[in-house]
Amino acid sequence: MQSYHGSFSHNNDGARYAIDFALSVGDTVCAAADGYVVGVIEGYEKGGNDSKWMDYANFINLYHPTKNVYTQYVHLKKNGSLVEVGDRVAAGQAIGISGATGWTSKPHLHFNVVRWIEGKRVSVPATFRQKTLISGSDFKRGGRHENLIRTKSF
Repeated sequence: MQSYHGSFSHNNDGARYAIDFALSVGDTVCAAADGYVVGVIEGYEKGGNDSKWMDYANFINLYHPTKNVYTQYVHLKKNGSLVEVGDRVAAGQAIGISGATGWTSKPHLHFNVVRWIEGKRVSVPATFRQKTLISGSDFKRGGRHENLIRTKSF
């Protein structure tokens, strides 16, 4: 739906390299890499195509100590987390259920890799593994990339 430098909402330091994957409500969301659950919000039920909904998205945040980065999985279904803060997760493990909460025009997964730099959240590029490596910059609106296994690097 939207990739790097997307004009709708991926136009700031915190989301510049985020990718929005079109999903249906109820699809399974899996961890991109091994890590630890450091944030879960799952109590919201509504969303819409207006920035007033920005603070009402359900999400899961993972920390990946080997790369010192965090991944964000946003717009999940109400009560759609399959993990809790403190859980260790493996790459490919089911962690949540997709939804349409928060600021969104349609159901999708907002996926973002971030680092904390000088106290500020900064979005960074990711590389995904399919049969071959796929750079996040290769994702285009309307494109299809099925069976992504996990991120290889951040």
